[in-house]
Amino acid sequence: MRHTRRAIHAALTTTRALAAAACGLLGLLRYAAETGLTVLIGYTKDDGTASVRTVAPQKVWRSKAGHWCLRALCALRGEDRTFRVGRITNLETA
Repeated sequence: MRHTRRAIHAALTTTRALAAAACGLLGLLRYAAETGLTVLIGYTKDDGTASVRTVAPQKVWRSKAGHWCLRALCALRGEDRTFRVGRITNLETA
């Protein structure tokens, strides 16, 4: 596990493309939740509207319907929100 965290940390400190290739979106979100990182996400709602959010990930899980979900504190709304990982279009460290 320590080696995985080191690889993720190294990937995050280089480029977003390298980080995505090394860890995948779920891995990066889990790492952010474990370490308390704040991230910027591009997100597309169900109705097709897009937004950019600054979030502090707390938990990543798979719903009963089979969708990956992210629970995070959303800076825009000032409250905990749930995001479907499949609708996250972009991820950057804040």
